[in-house]
Amino acid sequence: MMKSNLKTAIKIALLSGAAMMATNATAYDKELLDILLSNGSINQVQYDGLIGKVEKEDEVMKKMAWAGKIKIKGDLRLRHETRSDSGAILGSAAGPLEGEMKTFDKDRERYRMRLGIYADVTENVQAGIRFASGDKFTPTSTNETLRDHFAQDDLWIDLAYINWQPLEGLELIGGKVKQPWEKISGGLVWDGDVNPEGAVLRYSHKLGGAELIGSAGHYILNDSGGKSFREDQTITHGQFASKFEVAGAKALLGVSIYDYNQGRDKNGGILALIYGGGNDSTKYSLKELFGSVSLKAPIPLKVYGQYVKNSDADGPHSGENTAWLLGVGTKFGKWKFSYDYRDTELNAVYGVLNDSDFADGLTGSKGSRLKASYKISKNFEVATAYFDAKVRRDSTNTDYTNNFDMDTWQLDLKAKF
Repeated sequence: MMKSNLKTAIKIALLSGAAMMATNATAYDKELLDILLSNGSINQVQYDGLIGKVEKEDEVMKKMAWAGKIKIKGDLRLRHETRSDSGAILGSAAGPLEGEMKTFDKDRERYRMRLGIYADVTENVQAGIRFASGDKFTPTSTNETLRDHFAQDDLWIDLAYINWQPLEGLELIGGKVKQPWEKISGGLVWDGDVNPEGAVLRYSHKLGGAELIGSAGHYILNDSGGKSFREDQTITHGQFASKFEVAGAKALLGVSIYDYNQGRDKNGGILALIYGGGNDSTKYSLKELFGSVSLKAPIPLKVYGQYVKNSDADGPHSGENTAWLLGVGTKFGKWKFSYDYRDTELNAVYGVLNDSDFADGLTGSKGSRLKASYKISKNFEVATAYFDAKVRRDSTNTDYTNNFDMDTWQLDLKAKF
């Protein structure tokens, strides 16, 4: 009882002194002001004045509460890149340059900047906007190459979405969105910089010790300018995946389908999909199987793999329609390492949207990727990657008519904030 009275007395003394000095009214709350009024430390006029100030401050704080619901996040990456291609002979797509040998041996300095603003609109609605450097016409890269005599660089909208969760576990997402599907490292189908544009439904549910995840989406690849959605080039995706533990190891297993609709122009003609990095198919329906296992050990180990088949491939190389990737990764202390090997046939994936670092995005390629990184501090790291790719071509291809090698080395400095 004495301790309680002592605490009350200390509060009264402090607040009385503050009131006499007419300092910031935010030091008072209604409960303590009531105590001061009841014991005669302040009169009714003073009480009413202080309460008015407190209420005004409360209104200001309520308005400022929005600031706590908004987050600003970004990252900056500086990159040195060296790329070397052995002599590739240009095909008929090169026009008057057909038959000439192309060699590419180049160093370049680049940066990537991304700045995002994310808001909790309500308890179950979030919105996000992110700006990024890069080229408007390159969906697989947000890099900006240092050049152009110090000219100002462009800034583009990289994300613009609303995410609504009407029920527990259910997400409805629309706009320019982050890739909503589960995936493994490697970029066999999707480059990490690709952010699809459309509408997504995603649902996750815990069942026993597993998490079940399903998603479906419809995306506009190209608006033909016609009156009907049926005239547009679109991608529809569906995926089912599960995260679970087996023998103490964390596992991911999933299946996906990415169906590309060619669309029709306003005159009813079929629009062929733009040829990607070597593709000569105009049809794509990708079926994907992927998985990973993370083993707990003194040195943790993650093994991952992926298989893709384009069941709708057409054209002169319709039989070249499968791709696969197998990789392993580990980390200890501040170090991370990974290695993967892939083999992507000419029309296995859509070459406009797959990983642009490996073989410059060219399909009909195979080879290795080796990555390493060291975390200097919490949000600051140095990383490197080496890509050893072999591109397969013959006299029937239109972009290149011979096999050639393509080696790329990258050295990055990354900062997050």
